[in-house]
Amino acid sequence: MDERLLELALIEEEYLRINIFTHPLAPFRKELEELGVIKSKDLASLKGGSNVKVAGRVVLVHTPPTKSGIRIMFITIEDEYGLIDLTLLPEAQKRYSRTLLLNSLCYFEGTLRKYGKRSISITIERIIPLGEILSGIIETKKDLG
Repeated sequence: MDERLLELALIEEEYLRINIFTHPLAPFRKELEELGVIKSKDLASLKGGSNVKVAGRVVLVHTPPTKSGIRIMFITIEDEYGLIDLTLLPEAQKRYSRTLLLNSLCYFEGTLRKYGKRSISITIERIIPLGEILSGIIETKKDLG
């Protein structure tokens, strides 16, 4: 964990309510890499149907009406490199919608979907608050170090 970047991100968030100089994920690059988190800029190189892990700040949750009447949540998150579109289907919503709505930084596991040459989305199967998953990693490192 880069404590200097963490301090900068926290100060920006507290006083400006926006991050200008650093992204909130920046202090945790190493830990996210250890978890196998894929960056938004690298998703296009993966095959559709791949299981992926991503993390980011939730910027939009949208539940538009659908023809079928089934409620689907469309989510956009932001990592250091760009935006990632996610889809949360009804079964997963039952388990994770509360987690999603109560946490601005989250870790997601799901299946990569590709539509055409450029359209990418991830169908979410698991959501964990980022603080929860990172605190476990940091505590483990302290115990080992």
